[in-house]
Amino acid sequence: MSRLQLETNLDGLCQRLERNAWENGIALPSPLSEMAKGLSDSLYLAHSTTEERFGDICTSGYLKPGKPVSPTCAEVVMGTAGSVFFYVAPFRYPNTGCGLLFAASLESAHAYEGAATPFDSGGLASVLARQDPAEPVRGFLARHELPAPGHRRYLGMSMDALFGKPEDYVEGTEPRWPGPIGLTGGDQRRWTHEVRIPDQVFVRGSHLQAVFAPRARVAADSHIEKLFQWCVGEGVDWVVFETPSRNDFEALRNECRAYIRRTLY
Repeated sequence: MSRLQLETNLDGLCQRLERNAWENGIALPSPLSEMAKGLSDSLYLAHSTTEERFGDICTSGYLKPGKPVSPTCAEVVMGTAGSVFFYVAPFRYPNTGCGLLFAASLESAHAYEGAATPFDSGGLASVLARQDPAEPVRGFLARHELPAPGHRRYLGMSMDALFGKPEDYVEGTEPRWPGPIGLTGGDQRRWTHEVRIPDQVFVRGSHLQAVFAPRARVAADSHIEKLFQWCVGEGVDWVVFETPSRNDFEALRNECRAYIRRTLY
């Protein structure tokens, strides 16, 4: 999709949000509240993965698109295969135990090839319900594709309009109402911004913000341990955590939210 069309989508969605807020008796602050502006501009890009795949990432030094497992998998259905996926939020993809946070500057570095949506695109193929189920999912996706990093303008507005306070978006608190997109079903990914960068993303670069992994996994995989050693030398934050409940994702998500509170709130 052309950059012009992405910008047009963004302008239209922001206008729809303003109308939606007015219809619900909410006066959007202009300019945005200080917290919404600060968070939407600086919130990190999160990519989480399984412990096994994290070892492969540390070995290659790159985030690469996953290989479609079948013609019916979400990425193939949505036409998004070939991209690396991020959430502009804490880690929110379940069944993962390790993760990487990148600075918002990664989006600017890929501004001409990256794209964003104000929801998880893969969810459209399965768990998210649209107001008009007859509309093809790819058509719905195309109408809501936004430029990166320009989508953060809508993110900031939605933090002020849809949530009790901007931090609720980060913490995972449900919005007060669905907003102008009208999706239902699923979980927090229904309203979490997704960024897609085609091809691959270099890990050990200037955009890497923080690395997260369970202590046992770091000790067991020399490639992961070497990445953490590199982080120490380069001044990149690293978080090693315990998983007492044996739920790696819950521990990972909690550590990420705590990190964001320390660095951005």
